[in-house]
Amino acid sequence: MNFKKYSDLYLQLNEDEWKPSYLEKNRRICELRLNFFNDKNIEDIRASEIKLWLKNITDVSNKSKRNYLSVLNGILQLALEDEIINKNPIIHVKRPHYKAPKIKPFTSDEVSKILEHCKDYNFNFVYFLAMGFYTGMRTGEILSLKRIEVDFENKVLHVNSTRSRFGEGTPKTYGSKRTIPIINSLMPYIQKMYEQNNTHYVLTNQYDRPYIDSKVFHFRWWQPIFKDLNLEYRRPYNMRHTYATNMLYNDLVTPLQLAQLLGHSNTQMIYDVYVTYLDRNLDDFDRSISVYS
Repeated sequence: MNFKKYSDLYLQLNEDEWKPSYLEKNRRICELRLNFFNDKNIEDIRASEIKLWLKNITDVSNKSKRNYLSVLNGILQLALEDEIINKNPIIHVKRPHYKAPKIKPFTSDEVSKILEHCKDYNFNFVYFLAMGFYTGMRTGEILSLKRIEVDFENKVLHVNSTRSRFGEGTPKTYGSKRTIPIINSLMPYIQKMYEQNNTHYVLTNQYDRPYIDSKVFHFRWWQPIFKDLNLEYRRPYNMRHTYATNMLYNDLVTPLQLAQLLGHSNTQMIYDVYVTYLDRNLDDFDRSISVYS
């Protein structure tokens, strides 16, 4: 049985289950990376051949290689279920080691500098920054927020969707549908945004339509900030990291409460990423304490 047939079948069977962005990602992996196996009989693929193929990929990180193996495993597993192969050879292939890079949240001083520096920028971008720093929402969630999802009476935001270049859909996970409190520092930004448009979405472009993605903010305003303020460059996603670490560091929430605010289904990510970061960051540790007083 030809490998390409099962590669296509794998995508076809999952296209209604996956988000459009994830489907496109896996389709590109099949077309650009797993095409190495296209002309081979799937029952003839051996573990040693997979190892050699993986070894010869030198232009991406181990994280990407792990993604390639995951898709390849799904295709081979499908063939196993159909009894085209007797054993999945990928069980003998070791996944490349990958360690997630250490997060680099902004300091409180850096947040203040950024918001002050940008106060006269296009207000859509200023609002985008405030939402990122004061709610920890993902950028796609900020773009998809509707006016009806802002509850001024109870001072909360209801996160129900996200936007990307693939369109609008449900958030990343089931737990990502959540309610976030509007803190006092954020309220003026939301109120001003409400005053300057009366559309279905809170944040819209000059054509009164929601933004497809956040790239326009990234290239036009976000990148120059770091040169202007002489700061180390970080992605917009670091606004979310900054919100999370400061909420924990200042004892404003418990790890469980933070998981709920960020839209995680459990606290594992909170402990693996944010608590671990704070435990390792000893710059502000009070060394004058008396342990056994």
